[in-house]
Amino acid sequence: MVWNGRTEKRTFEGTLMNHFSSINRLESLNRLIPDLFIGKYKTVLYIGARNGGIDLGEQFRNAGYEISILEIFPPNVEYLKTVPWVKEVFLGDARTFSTNNKWDVVFWWHGPEHIQESEIPAALENLKKLANKLVITGNPWGRYEQESLYGNIHEIHISHLDYTLFESCGYTVECLGQKNVMGSNITSVLRL
Repeated sequence: MVWNGRTEKRTFEGTLMNHFSSINRLESLNRLIPDLFIGKYKTVLYIGARNGGIDLGEQFRNAGYEISILEIFPPNVEYLKTVPWVKEVFLGDARTFSTNNKWDVVFWWHGPEHIQESEIPAALENLKKLANKLVITGNPWGRYEQESLYGNIHEIHISHLDYTLFESCGYTVECLGQKNVMGSNITSVLRL
């Protein structure tokens, strides 16, 4: 298929999704949630940040968010506790994390591919309990192999996901790039 950089809506297995040939993930978020970075929301639980890898952290900071982080790898937690603009850091797993706190936005960016596909619906339900307004996920579209990085086994890509999984969980979905091509992305949003 040739997408020619324009928005296309395609029916696939009975679903309708947006597809863009551009792989600009920030543009995808702005299309799906135009009010994400304009100061409407105040708090975010950012899941899966690491030393040198807080994707879109600058955008959240510039929008005035109070930023909390949930991270599963202890050395990353220790580093993230030193980042001056992060309010708090929790050591935990998106599948089981529980607290009385709630955030306007729960942002699980490039994390779903690190757990078994069968565990994702329950993990998304768990994250929904933590959110007041939005749950946002991002992950590769299809197969993208990745092994352990810097001694962190949680960096391994266990699942190779399709957008239909997120649609079946009630999310609005946009795919970027091409399935099974490095750099592709599924952006998924649930408004509460």
